[in-house]
Amino acid sequence: MQKPNYLQGYFNPKQLKLPLSFDIKIPFDSEVRTFDEVFRRIDLKQYIVAEPRSGRIGYNPVNMLKLILFCQMENITSLREMAKAAQHDIRIMWLTDELKPSHQTISEFMRHRLKDRIENIFYDLNQYLIDKEKIDTQRLYIDGTKIEANANKYKFIWKGSIEKFRDKLYHKMTKQILKLNDHYQEMGIFFPVYDTYDADYLKRILEFLEKEIERSEMAFVYGKGTRKTALQMDYEKVLEYYTKLNEYNDAIAIIGPERNSCARTDHDATFMHMKEDHMRNGQLKAGYNVQIGVSDEYILYLDIFQDRNDYQTFIPMMEGYKIAYGFYPEYPVADAGYGGLTNYRYLKAHEMKLYQKYNMYSKDTTDKKRMQDPYFTLGLVKDGQDYIARNGERLTFKYTNRRGNDVYELPDGKTKEINDENMAYQKEVIENLNSELGIELRIQRSIQVEGAFGIIKEQVGFRRFKRRGIQNVKFEFYLIAIGYNLKKFHNKKYRITQ
Repeated sequence: MQKPNYLQGYFNPKQLKLPLSFDIKIPFDSEVRTFDEVFRRIDLKQYIVAEPRSGRIGYNPVNMLKLILFCQMENITSLREMAKAAQHDIRIMWLTDELKPSHQTISEFMRHRLKDRIENIFYDLNQYLIDKEKIDTQRLYIDGTKIEANANKYKFIWKGSIEKFRDKLYHKMTKQILKLNDHYQEMGIFFPVYDTYDADYLKRILEFLEKEIERSEMAFVYGKGTRKTALQMDYEKVLEYYTKLNEYNDAIAIIGPERNSCARTDHDATFMHMKEDHMRNGQLKAGYNVQIGVSDEYILYLDIFQDRNDYQTFIPMMEGYKIAYGFYPEYPVADAGYGGLTNYRYLKAHEMKLYQKYNMYSKDTTDKKRMQDPYFTLGLVKDGQDYIARNGERLTFKYTNRRGNDVYELPDGKTKEINDENMAYQKEVIENLNSELGIELRIQRSIQVEGAFGIIKEQVGFRRFKRRGIQNVKFEFYLIAIGYNLKKFHNKKYRITQ
């Protein structure tokens, strides 16, 4: 007869395997130990603003911050996945003192307590990395990429179309106002006719018609078999035009003077060409222009723009870098999308070096046919007001045009525009980029900044924003950049190749 096992049901062998301290189970080279090392030196309490509240005591805000930021480092961006990781990941349990918030709690914390402070956390982290890693902040490698917005790609607003519809509406308004003048000429009422109309003008006409309706004690009729009065039809038409005009004006105001389009489901997103064009049909998608500045493989500065053109983003980037760190980088290196007269003037005014290609840089330095042309701009020699070509012919100065360019007459009667200032900048750019330092900076730019975008898109898998609105989008990318920099620091510390 088998002896009964009295311990069955009371003894669990797994009880002996779980240590009393999580620290024993976490390797010395774990990502969480690197994270803890960094944020032991960066006081997270400074980012927490006490909130008056009643009821239950909330979660420790410092531990909430640690949870969110460490999840970014580990490429856990889903709120539900964060909540799940807090329950099952021993590293997070050790880091946050076994904090187990729900995904709703994490979302509320992000929205109300982290969103406005994420920029400060990003730059304080960067300052720690600069001091720790001896990052060369004078060299800044700049590039941008288009990231798709969280918006319906089939619902958009084009400024050109809206303006065209509005012009047609103006024409309809004129016809309606002429009708009103015919109806009320016996009363001595006259409404002026214009080429364009504003909503306030139509509102005044509506107010007049409303008074007429009240005075005549007219009741509106609807449906089949009913006949509307002329007054009712006039009122309904003017009201329709008034409503439409407000819609058009609101849409144009949302788009703004600098853009030509926006998405209906995210008004801050602009339609632009994306590199990820799988159909290869040049399809426009709603997105944002993400600009970053990288040095020693760390993202030191970032900004989000609605402008599709990289050229317009350069000066705001430099000004933002100055605000963040207190100085301009001596060597801001960028590709051909950023070089041009306005940006070169700005760089010279702030004592920064010209290491930014211009649009024709490649042809000016590699196209042999272009370079052998006797009238090649960079090969001309100044002689008083005129220029001397390589073949000895003279280009005679004629006048300065509205764009500020000098117009010269060639021996065959044709003309050529030259901007002396811009040409001097272009020669300096070519000289700088072809120097030993320039070659090094060009190589490093392609490796570092394009490499950063490559890791973010391919390894992190970030190709589309989850949030809507430019401020929310910027918050989202700050989180991505913080996670990227922390991961890069950990990998460099233990010489891990990504």
